[in-house]
Amino acid sequence: MKKRPITAAVLGAVVAAAALTGCGGAAPGLSAAPLPTAQGPVRPPTVARGLPAGRDLTAMVLPATGADSRLAQGLDGFAQLVGHARLQECAERAGVRLPEVPPPAYIGWSDLPDLGFIGRHGLTMSVSALPSASPSGRAAGRTDGAAQQRCGTEGRTAAKEFRDLYSPLQSLWWPEVSAVRDDPRAREALRSLPGCLARYGVEVEDEDGFFALVDRTVQGIEDGAEAARADRGLGAAYAACMAPVEAVREPLRTARRTAFEAAHRDELRALEGVLPTRIRELERRHGLAFGHPVP
Repeated sequence: MKKRPITAAVLGAVVAAAALTGCGGAAPGLSAAPLPTAQGPVRPPTVARGLPAGRDLTAMVLPATGADSRLAQGLDGFAQLVGHARLQECAERAGVRLPEVPPPAYIGWSDLPDLGFIGRHGLTMSVSALPSASPSGRAAGRTDGAAQQRCGTEGRTAAKEFRDLYSPLQSLWWPEVSAVRDDPRAREALRSLPGCLARYGVEVEDEDGFFALVDRTVQGIEDGAEAARADRGLGAAYAACMAPVEAVREPLRTARRTAFEAAHRDELRALEGVLPTRIRELERRHGLAFGHPVP
C-alpha cells in the first residue's frame, strides 16, 4: 500500500510551474500552460469532530474511496494523539522537556487519493490533528535524554496498543487496495493521466513521474504565498486528471471490500463492538476528541 505523505517537496513543482509564465523559462517536464482553477473558495481545511456511526465504521477501517480515506486518516490520527498524550503525561511526571517529535497529523495514501480534498487544497496542505501539546508545555522542564527517551517509548507503546485493535484486520485489507492498480481496467484508465496532465503543461510519463518531477523541482523555493497559490492549481490539475481513473478504480475497490467483509464478518463485528468504546474511553482519559479531515 503506497502511503505518500503530503510534504513540502511538492512546493518546488508548483512554484516552478507558476514561475514559467513570468520568467519565460521552462523547467524539465513543465511548460507554461495554465493550470485549472481550484475548486471552491480559498480557505483552510477543517476537522470534523465525533465518531462516525453505522456503516462508516467499516469504511474507517476498510477504506475503499478517497472520501473513506478521511475516516481512516482520522483513525490513524487518533492513534497519534493517544501516543502524544501519553508522551506529554510522562514528560510532565518526570519534569522534563518534551522530546522533539513530529506533531500528530493526518497523512493520506496515494492508492486512495482524496480528489475532493486535493482539488480544493492542493498537494501540500496537511491538516494537523487536534492539538495535544502547547508551546509552553514543550519548553517546560529540564533536559534529560534518558527520561525523554523513556517517555518517547511510552508514547509509541500507547499508540501501538490502540492500533493493535484494528491493524491486524486493516493490514489484510491494504493489499486488496493496492491490487486494484494491477487490474487491467485500472491500468488502462491510468494511461490517460499523462495526456491529461500535458494539457495543463505537466509533461510526465506516469503518476510516479509526476511526483518525481515534484521532488526534482523543490530546490530554491522561498515565496510561500506564490507556492500555495500554484500548488492549489496543480492539485486541481491532478484531481481533474485522476477523476476518470478513480471512476474506474473506486467500484473495483468497493467490490473487493464487499468480498472482504463477507470473508471477515466475525472480525468486523467484534471490532465494531470494541473500537468505539475504546475510543471514547481514551477521549475521556486524555481529554482528546476523535476527528477526521474534511475539505
